[in-house]
This record gives sequence, structure tokens and C-alpha cells, in this order.
Amino acid sequence: MDYSNDLLTKIENYAREMMTPTEISALLGIDERELCDDIATVGCPARAAYVRGASATALELRRTLHDTALAGSPYSIQECQRLLAAALSAVT
Repeated sequence: MDYSNDLLTKIENYAREMMTPTEISALLGIDERELCDDIATVGCPARAAYVRGASATALELRRTLHDTALAGSPYSIQECQRLLAAALSAVT
């Protein structure tokens, strides 16, 4: 599929709001199978837009989680430890 800059921006913004590719396709009137396949394909502009949006939200959530861990939240400390271990295992 040929994606305009406007459409890629919409995909990214919906991904920031934690919408699934199926939900995004319904909202944008795009063929579900085609959008899902494109998001699953490394190098596809739709995938880059979706991952960029979802990653921005993940970063915001992790920053909040980190702040609450520093404030002493037992759950946040445990979750930060889990996320740190996952991040380190991804590079080793």
C-alpha cells in the first residue's frame, strides 16, 4: 500500500493511544489484512510509524514508572527491575 505522510501520521498518533492495528484500520477505513501485514513487515513505512507511536507511549509510561520507583513504590521497583533485565537481555 502507498502511505501518504498524513496517513502515516494518523497511524503513529493512534499507536500512541495504544490502538491495535485492527482498530486503526477500522478507524481509517483501510483494509485490515493489508495494514496488519504492512505493520508486521520490517522496513514498511506503516510499521515505522506504528512502532514510533507505540514506543513514544512506552517511553512515557516507563518514565512515570521510574519516577514512582524512585519515590519508593514496591510494585514500580519490581517492574523497573523486570524491564531493566529484559532490556539488558536484549543486548547480551
